[in-house]
Amino acid sequence: ERQNQRVVVEGAVLRPGEYGLPPASSIADAIRAAGGLTSAAYIYSTEFTRESVRKTQQLNYERALRDLETEFTRATASQRTATAEEVATQTARSTATERLISRLRSIQPNGRVVLQIPPDSRELPDLALEDGDRIHIPPRPTSVGVFGSVFNGGSYLFTAGRSVDDYLRLAGGPTRGADAGSVFVIRANGSVVSGLQNAKWYGGNGL
Repeated sequence: ERQNQRVVVEGAVLRPGEYGLPPASSIADAIRAAGGLTSAAYIYSTEFTRESVRKTQQLNYERALRDLETEFTRATASQRTATAEEVATQTARSTATERLISRLRSIQPNGRVVLQIPPDSRELPDLALEDGDRIHIPPRPTSVGVFGSVFNGGSYLFTAGRSVDDYLRLAGGPTRGADAGSVFVIRANGSVVSGLQNAKWYGGNGL
């Protein structure tokens, strides 16, 4: 607790870099050490990552993957195959499952802490820092990405007042096989809003 905290401050600040700060320093202290924010800074999309959080995320992620593997193994073992076609189908399903788990294992949690602040906030929470924390404050984004089962996925220029539904229309709308009820939005601060919370939430929801 008496040691200085090494903190990296990046993005839209006057002097990006690594700083050694006194114990009990806060995010605001780190920003001041970096010379303060530039006029381009977009506080809402600040990426605050912490090593202790990353380690906890990694442990929980690995536990979830082990549970997933156990569930798939149990489901496969309980299935009986009587024909060559059923054997081929089960083999293909097992191969696809192994590939999926392999891809999931390649994903590494980054330790991001979602900062619960309003989109128009002009200051960051008064959160005490830990050694190894990283603060990245990007400029205001100019586009919204639309991906998944849509006809023309990509990035579209942000226009104030447009709703999620407007951006879906720009992407051609959902394809025939899309699960429209599972639409979700990852906001600039890292929080997620999904269609499963409210089936009609996105109809007039502005970004």
